[in-house]
Amino acid sequence: MPHVDSHTAGTINWVDMVSTDLDAASAFYTGLFGWETEDMPMPGGGGVYRFFRLGGRDAAAGGPMPPEMQAQGIPSHWNVWVAGDADQAVERAGAAGGQVLMAPMTLAPSGRLAMIADPGGAAVGIWEADQHIGAGVLDEPGAMTWYEVNTRAFEENKRFYGEVFGWTAEPLEAPGVNYATWKLGDRTVGGMLEMNDQWEGIPSSWMVYFAVTDTDEAARRATELGGSVGAPPFDTAFGRIAVLVDPTGGHFSVVNPTQPPAG
Repeated sequence: MPHVDSHTAGTINWVDMVSTDLDAASAFYTGLFGWETEDMPMPGGGGVYRFFRLGGRDAAAGGPMPPEMQAQGIPSHWNVWVAGDADQAVERAGAAGGQVLMAPMTLAPSGRLAMIADPGGAAVGIWEADQHIGAGVLDEPGAMTWYEVNTRAFEENKRFYGEVFGWTAEPLEAPGVNYATWKLGDRTVGGMLEMNDQWEGIPSSWMVYFAVTDTDEAARRATELGGSVGAPPFDTAFGRIAVLVDPTGGHFSVVNPTQPPAG
């Protein structure tokens, strides 16, 4: 597995899930990806933050959804976190027309975090690492490998993410969709898809992709584990992809890449 010991500012360095039933979700993901788990008590007695590991390296994590979020009808979901200075990112986001969802706070000794929303309403976190760097393994089966924001604010987001994280949007020729890849200098760090009428009723959000060796087998296994298939396996220039749904309603994607991740 390609081990990671640090992350460049402006790259996505972590993903975690917020679940209405952490134990049910954990059973699903450990069965699907072969993750090991380790719990860390959350501050204030708010349950546990559950690390998911591959070969002893941090791959992702999950936590229980707070009651106030459940009361708002917010479904289980995955978050992406960008490496960088949390205070600076929040300041830039406010100036760029974004919304601050969670003001910067320190989780000693792990790091400092904040969460913002882009002009289309998609949430994205900032993780300023101290002892917890974020993901310790990338781009291997069971590890995070790609991230894209699905949005109705395509043009506004080009400016927003550029001003907040220094990203530039590079158009990608893709039949039937408006898609761009996010560049940090010469490095590709993610993507952006413009939502059309087929996405009616679905809010803007970031989609997390995990690498697998066999997309069709992952989709079959997901249903065996109590999840479902949101979009059956399909081929792209970058690999065979499927959108899956865990038993608590959290959406994510899996991909068997046909080429190594850019970056």
